[in-house]
Amino acid sequence: MQESSAFRAERFLKSYPPKAAQLIVTIYGDIVEPRGGVLWMGNLISLCSGFGVNESLVRTAVSRLVSKGQLSGERDGRRSFYALTEEARNEYHLAADLFFGPSDSDCDWIISVSSVPAEQDKLLRAGFVNLGGNVFIAADRHDRPLNDVSFRSSAEDPNSKSFRTLLRSSFKLNELSDEYMEFTKRYQPMDAVLEKTLSDQEALLCRLALVHDYRAIRFRDPRLPPGALPDDWPGHEAHRLFAVLYTGLSEAADNFIGQHLMNQAGLLGATPAPIKSRLETISKRI
Repeated sequence: MQESSAFRAERFLKSYPPKAAQLIVTIYGDIVEPRGGVLWMGNLISLCSGFGVNESLVRTAVSRLVSKGQLSGERDGRRSFYALTEEARNEYHLAADLFFGPSDSDCDWIISVSSVPAEQDKLLRAGFVNLGGNVFIAADRHDRPLNDVSFRSSAEDPNSKSFRTLLRSSFKLNELSDEYMEFTKRYQPMDAVLEKTLSDQEALLCRLALVHDYRAIRFRDPRLPPGALPDDWPGHEAHRLFAVLYTGLSEAADNFIGQHLMNQAGLLGATPAPIKSRLETISKRI
């Protein structure tokens, strides 16, 4: 007997059982934010149950997200709905560019100097690494923070052995490489699932599993210029696989959303304009 795709989705997360709050963040980012930011609590509980997260854990995690200013609760009769706050929606929208936007292009570098601990922590959280002393470096992406002592610089020849050695050690590329290879190994079998008949619900669970694991790695990726990465960089195949699977699962997954998930006004749209734009962009990676 073949195992169902819903079981596959659970199995794909088996090595890293989802924390309730992190799973809820994935659900709101993939499903809810591009459809207005509001979801019925009953739908949220049902989706989380597909990953073995029970109702009690969901309610506790939602309360914590409310206290952190990411969600706000609304009631309509006996039903509770939770909406992303404006600040959270802006953060989710920016984060979506990492997952569904264009592939990383070549760029220069930002060098920042800071001796202020709080400012150093901000740089590290934003993808900078410390080169020693008070000097920090990051790829020049549009969302990098700048301080009073920041400047842009073209790197030396990215093919030079010394520069590649510096990148591997400073940005921990070996560890990231292992994570991307593990991601590809774990999700490659899902490619065969796309050729079989899936229920709409199964497709959505598989897609949520895919986004959940990809998101965890992508947020740690320093998004270095392609020319500065190793020729056999496994991130390229991981990004392509994510695009293939996300696109292949989306028709059925979005059908389920449009027929079963709701906000106060009724059912969520299956493919509103932001979803169509997302799929159009990500399909260009394939």
